[in-house]
Amino acid sequence: MNAANVVLDKPFYAGPVTGLAGTVVKQREIPGFTLTENTYPQGLALEPHRHSQAYLSFILSGSYREKYADRECNCSAGALRYLPPDQLHENYFDNAVRCLLVRIDPMALHRLGDHAPVLSNPGEVSGLASSWLANRMYREFQASDDIAPLAMEGVLLEILAESARAIGDSGAHAPIWLRRVREALEDSYLLAPSLAELAAIGGVHPVHLSREFRKHYDTTIGEFIRKRRIEHACHLLSNSDKSLSEIALMCGFSDQSHFCAMFKTHTSLTPAKFRDLSARP
Repeated sequence: MNAANVVLDKPFYAGPVTGLAGTVVKQREIPGFTLTENTYPQGLALEPHRHSQAYLSFILSGSYREKYADRECNCSAGALRYLPPDQLHENYFDNAVRCLLVRIDPMALHRLGDHAPVLSNPGEVSGLASSWLANRMYREFQASDDIAPLAMEGVLLEILAESARAIGDSGAHAPIWLRRVREALEDSYLLAPSLAELAAIGGVHPVHLSREFRKHYDTTIGEFIRKRRIEHACHLLSNSDKSLSEIALMCGFSDQSHFCAMFKTHTSLTPAKFRDLSARP
């Protein structure tokens, strides 16, 4: 779940309105939404383009880069991203990628009411609720019973509400140096960088970094790292058969006991219970 802001040297021209690239694995339509599981080959490059409707992208495996006029985002497995209609962007697939893409009809956005204007900017839909909902959406997408369309519609409306909250609270007014630090954290939350290393990235004093990070993102750096690790654990619990001890080590926890305690603190569920709930009955 990454997003790295960089200044682009390449001029960014108005691009054509396009549909979807890649190879369609499966597609389903429900009122207000079209869900498509797509794969993209390694080396694929999509020059500047835009879509006439908004999209949600849930990255199931692999990672890719998405470029806008003034920044670049690294989108990795487990990330859920929102792209507003007519947003000019480029995509570069440095490895094979599999995504669940959701095309959102304008009327579905209209149903959000006062929250809809917030969804005028692209961004990652982060948070434990979003992680659980995204995995639930994919489970329902795979299901074949007559309840699945209703369940998918409900989950997608919840995701849009979470999107408005997450993107609206994403520190849009944070200074460039602080956004640079946050993006570095997105790339290294499993490695636990030191405060001094992060301050060096921003070119500021560690005390100033700690204060400004809490001010703009309403959380401490340590808590931000813990939440990101728990979100990554949610993705692994929902999409792999790895044991709890393996997941604990992969997500930077000292042991399974520490992982289970932190997971329950953040989600009010044990990892085993979360895994059970993520699997569709």
